[in-house]
Amino acid sequence: MEVSTFLGLFWGWVTVIISGILFVRPSVLRELKKLVVEDRGFGIMYGFLSIFLGLGTVILHNVWEFSWQGLITIIAWLSLLKGIYIIAYPEPSKKTDFEVRILSTRIVLAILAALAVWMLVVIYMK
Repeated sequence: MEVSTFLGLFWGWVTVIISGILFVRPSVLRELKKLVVEDRGFGIMYGFLSIFLGLGTVILHNVWEFSWQGLITIIAWLSLLKGIYIIAYPEPSKKTDFEVRILSTRIVLAILAALAVWMLVVIYMK
């Protein structure tokens, strides 16, 4: 199995599973959002995990194509940048209305889940 296929399956299934859980159980999303914003230690650990996963994927797979392989790269860069942002700038999250954060997260999760399903279909079809 090549690196692109492995990372596509990894990021695709992780995204589908997490999005599914957070849509079926919205209370879990609320608890996670509250933890990231209010508990600085949890936010730092979450940020480092995002940096670790994003940087590892960027180093292994920095392919800029208009295909499912490019989607892996975009997800990796977004993960890396999100981790940096969470650690470096925790204050802006506290200023945003909690319900706005929940709604925006649900919208982004829906878009990412749809893209992940598309990526998984393309990978399994080849």
